Amino acid sequence: MSAPVAIPAFVRKSPSAHTPERQKSSDAIFCELLRPEEYADWDRLVDRSVHGTVFHYSWWLEATSPDFRILVVRDRDFRVIGGLPLPRTRSSFLKLYHAPLLTPYLGPIFDLTGITNNYDRLFVMRSQGELLARSLPSFDTFRYMAGACGPDLQGFLWAGFRIQLAYTFRFSAQSSLEDISSAMSRTHSQKLSKAKRLKLTVSKTSDIETLISLNNMIFARQNRQPPYAPELVRRLWRESISRNRARLYLAHTADGLAAAGLLTVNDNRSTYQIISGVDPAMSDVPGGNLVLWTAIQEAIQEGRDFDFEGSSLRGVEVFYRRWGAAAVPVWRIEKSGSLQGALIQAIIQRRLAASRAPLNHAA
Repeated sequence: MSAPVAIPAFVRKSPSAHTPERQKSSDAIFCELLRPEEYADWDRLVDRSVHGTVFHYSWWLEATSPDFRILVVRDRDFRVIGGLPLPRTRSSFLKLYHAPLLTPYLGPIFDLTGITNNYDRLFVMRSQGELLARSLPSFDTFRYMAGACGPDLQGFLWAGFRIQLAYTFRFSAQSSLEDISSAMSRTHSQKLSKAKRLKLTVSKTSDIETLISLNNMIFARQNRQPPYAPELVRRLWRESISRNRARLYLAHTADGLAAAGLLTVNDNRSTYQIISGVDPAMSDVPGGNLVLWTAIQEAIQEGRDFDFEGSSLRGVEVFYRRWGAAAVPVWRIEKSGSLQGALIQAIIQRRLAASRAPLNHAA
């Protein structure tokens, strides 16, 4: 176990100001890296925290990252009350704390159970957030996206991190399907009507290979390879479905041909679309619309928000926006820990800017 970082209340110290043993006092909290046998404590925090997502669970991290640790905040009774996953990637001798592939949201989470006063809630998130940020092991770059339910990040700002605005689209679990249908664009409504006329059907299935094939078709049409290996998709499916945290939808034509597919994963609060695919040979068949509409309906009926895991890419953004969901802020958390890391961040920023370049026609 790593040496803990003891932080008396209202006093902030650098992570180097630590003692070799845990300090137990009436006003002390500290950070430490969990042992793998303690990951069940972390998963229980993910369940309790309003900031926790399916992507924070230790089993998800294990499935997506070959090398990860979890930095936690403990209270004076040694309970895990906050923390931050640390999936590590080493590239050309660089240490990168980046969200793994197919993991749209990560970031700090905190236990606000029983804290109803806004002043106290902010104090917890800001003081513990700064403690986490200043207690991180050394790195070259840090780059996560905190989701729509992420916490206040002022503590990370105090610790020198950059917080950048982005957006996702979300339907609230409080929405009615009638309201969602009425807010939908005419384009999407017409495609759903067409799907009905064509007698498309959607089934929930375990046929992950068909989804992988449909997903590959999207990239092949663009003369690209998927950024993730098929085995990662299979592994995430196995781990998620074994915990009842996934749904796989396939749309078939009246002739039984697979036209589109969608994989969603969920925690107790939200459903997220992760991987989709369509057959370009059936571009006039609105299977993609139908599988997504089916997933939205099921999430709302089961009392969960639906998160499109929205994209800033203009073509993708238009498709999501036409569903009529609310645009909700999400926050990119970044920091460079070395000159090499600063160069990597600059390259990433240029690539993002290029992907968001204006189109030659109106959206």
